[in-house]
Amino acid sequence: MAYSLKIKRGESVIYILLWVIILLMPVFFSSTSSGIEWTRVFNEWIRFIPFLLVFLLHNFLLFPLLFVGNKRIWYFIAITGVIGLAAYFGDILSDYINYQPQVEPMRNPMRDMTPDMMPGPPHGEILPPQSRVNQPQQQPFHKVLIDNILVSILVVGFNVAIKISAIWQAEEQKNKELEKEKLETELAFLKYQVSPHFFMNTLNNIHALIDINSEDAKESVIKLSKLMRYLLYDSGEGRTTLTKEIEFINSYVDLMKLRFTSQVSVNLSFPAHIPNIEIPPMLFTSLLENAFKHGISYQKKSFVELVMNADQEFLYFRIKNSKKDNDNGLNEPGGIGLENLRKRLGLIYGKRYSLVQNENEDTFEINIKLPLND
Repeated sequence: MAYSLKIKRGESVIYILLWVIILLMPVFFSSTSSGIEWTRVFNEWIRFIPFLLVFLLHNFLLFPLLFVGNKRIWYFIAITGVIGLAAYFGDILSDYINYQPQVEPMRNPMRDMTPDMMPGPPHGEILPPQSRVNQPQQQPFHKVLIDNILVSILVVGFNVAIKISAIWQAEEQKNKELEKEKLETELAFLKYQVSPHFFMNTLNNIHALIDINSEDAKESVIKLSKLMRYLLYDSGEGRTTLTKEIEFINSYVDLMKLRFTSQVSVNLSFPAHIPNIEIPPMLFTSLLENAFKHGISYQKKSFVELVMNADQEFLYFRIKNSKKDNDNGLNEPGGIGLENLRKRLGLIYGKRYSLVQNENEDTFEINIKLPLND
């Protein structure tokens, strides 16, 4: 499993810091008023050798090849063997370090005696060698072995915890990137879903309008051009200004009105002073298209109502439409879908937004609240 470079570097920094702290501990504990007892420090460093080997083998060999490679049985067999060998090797090193014979210094009484006062053994008798004293008492073999096993298990446990945490972060980052890519793909799809039928019908309406009112036909062509420019260029940046989104909505509604009779009521309300903020492109227009697609009926009176306002902290958007059937179409293959819309807003705004859906037999309504500073 591939980590991102950033997570890999962070993992390496953690390991380096931990081992630097571990190696510095004997230096601090061996400091006295007369200086650092370097012999004791070196002895402690020698004790660390088996545990360092356990870490290196586990971190660079056993975990990536066996644990991540889903060979868990072999992993546990191998790590058990490594810990056992490290514990035994640590016991050998401990015996080596503790074997430091010390001879008790003895005062030579012969310095203060005359030759005739000097006692001695009979001629030719050999004195027995001086006995060793103050030799450190070694700990029992089984106790040292158990201590080494416990320390090795702790080293492996910390390494596993850090590794799994790094893998989890890498997976989270990967999922977010995939989700972002998916939403960008959906946005690109939406750009071409507003809508081939809409463009075809609009062009037909403009064609018919040329003979009736050429000035209105020219104005409609300009609005259609602005709308296509927004879809092809402005919305491709991933963010757009609220002003451009509102201009798009107005152009879109004006062109849609060419198709409707007096039975269709369309009401738009925007803030008197539009906040200078950026929002995800096609956020409101996709909901607006959905309202027209699934809320407008040519057989009975119907309506679309869009209200947008803002205060110092939030932008409020409400769209309400009549229903011509029991489904507003947000979950059909061609629609953005409320669930995808929530995911999209969640990636951008976290938990600082709200989306509320209200529905009855006759109307469908969506209320959105977005923070002005994201």
